[in-house]
Amino acid sequence: MCRYHLDANVFIQAKNGPYSMDIVPSFWRLLDKQAEAGVVCSSITVYAELAEGNDELADWVKERKGTGLFREPSADVQRFFNQIAAYVQARYAEHQAQEFLAGADAWVIAHAKAENALVVTHENLVNEYSKKPKIPNICRHFGVEWLNVYQMLRALGARF
Repeated sequence: MCRYHLDANVFIQAKNGPYSMDIVPSFWRLLDKQAEAGVVCSSITVYAELAEGNDELADWVKERKGTGLFREPSADVQRFFNQIAAYVQARYAEHQAQEFLAGADAWVIAHAKAENALVVTHENLVNEYSKKPKIPNICRHFGVEWLNVYQMLRALGARF
C-alpha cells in the first residue's frame, strides 16, 4: 500500500520549477526509489494526463508505465471514486463538476481514501463557497489527509 498519492501538478510544477530534470535529477531519482519501495505512487489517470505531453516529463512518465508508480484502480478505489463523483455533482455546477471529474484529481483522492494514504498536491484549501472543486476541499469532505510536495519531502527526509 502506497503512503503518498501524487497529483499531476506535483510532477508538472517540479519539472517547470524548482526540480527541473536537468537541474535536480536527484528529485526524480528519489521519486523512482520511493515508488520502488511502494511509498509514493499515483493514479494511472495521472499517467494518462502527463503522457499526452510532448516533453521530457512525458518521456519520463512513459518510461515508468508498468513499474508500480502509476496504479490502476481497484474495486475499492472505483467505489470511492463513485462516492466522490456523486458528491461533486451534487455540490458544484454541472460544468465545474464535469471538468473536475474528467481529470485525474478525483481518482487520486479515491486511491488515497482506499489505502488510508495522503494526497500530495500543490492545491490549497479554498473557501467553502468556491464554485470550483479543489482537491483539499474534496479530501476534507471525505476525511482524506493532504499535504504539499515540500511537506512530503521533509517527511521522507529528502536531501538534494
